Amino acid sequence: MTDITFEYNVPVFAGAPREGTDPVHRDTPRYETLDWETTKTGIRKAEDLGFDAAWVPDHLMLGRDYAEYECWTLLSAIAGFTDAINIGSLVLCNDYRNPALVAKMAATLDVISEGRLELGLGAGWHEPEYDAYGWTYRDGFERLMRLDESIRLIKRMWGGGSDGVSFDGEHYQIENATCSPPPVQDPHPPILVGGQGEEVTLKLVAKHADIWNTDVFNGDVDTLEHKIGVIEGHCETVGRDPNGIEYSWDGHIVCTRNREKFDRLLKLMTPIQFEEEYVDQAPILTEEDAREYFIMGTPEECAEAIERRVEAGVTKFQGWFVDFPDTGGMELFADEVMPEFE
Repeated sequence: MTDITFEYNVPVFAGAPREGTDPVHRDTPRYETLDWETTKTGIRKAEDLGFDAAWVPDHLMLGRDYAEYECWTLLSAIAGFTDAINIGSLVLCNDYRNPALVAKMAATLDVISEGRLELGLGAGWHEPEYDAYGWTYRDGFERLMRLDESIRLIKRMWGGGSDGVSFDGEHYQIENATCSPPPVQDPHPPILVGGQGEEVTLKLVAKHADIWNTDVFNGDVDTLEHKIGVIEGHCETVGRDPNGIEYSWDGHIVCTRNREKFDRLLKLMTPIQFEEEYVDQAPILTEEDAREYFIMGTPEECAEAIERRVEAGVTKFQGWFVDFPDTGGMELFADEVMPEFE
């Protein structure tokens, strides 16, 4: 059997509703107040239970009261208090940081984590953050072309040694920039690219990525099979072996034998509302939709949902455990679901 990995999405913001309102954010609908010890406990629990990686989203003002931990700072902290679990960004917004600096930051984090970094990158989409922080929000095609250049620049810096490298692109330029010490992983940390657009984004995946990441609302089996087929077609166009790309599922997990708990969580999280800026998805996801998109139910039902996605080509599963900060769902999943795929 192909190695299947199970990975933990870190709650970096609280999403629980205030009394009488809908949840502030779909990913953490029971997390009432952002608290460092609570978040850290979840990460440590994931490592203790044998999860393979901890992933941190890159946003600056989501969730209740817009309280949120910054991605790269948090990844660095996680590297310091964990020993075995991989760490990654899901996904780093390309426009928020200069890519030459990202190359240096990533190399350093790969060194201090002893080769545990997976670098997830995306073109960015949350326009209110751009406006609030003073960044230019460009059209979608230009953002994707900037991402394309960034990945090429980052890879060149990682392989440039102490002599430094230069890069003269349309969007980014560097001159004799060094990235020493380099990453410890050979040839470099895995690069994950997130996104759905079939003509441009998925072609970038075929050209540059080690891992493709669907988002939390394109995780149904039919969509996964279709998108993977598109990537494989692009691989043929660019002359790349599609077997060099790993496919990941990113979504919500409800794992429980308690029907009352299941119904309560499902009612809390649906219908799922979307930010207006999230243009790739219908504005509302119903309970029926959730059952198709997510991994939900008893351990046996969760295992069945995973198996269908494995058959479609997915090998990495990155989960938001909806009952957090309760860790019961994560513990049951680790005890009864993960062993089925060892």
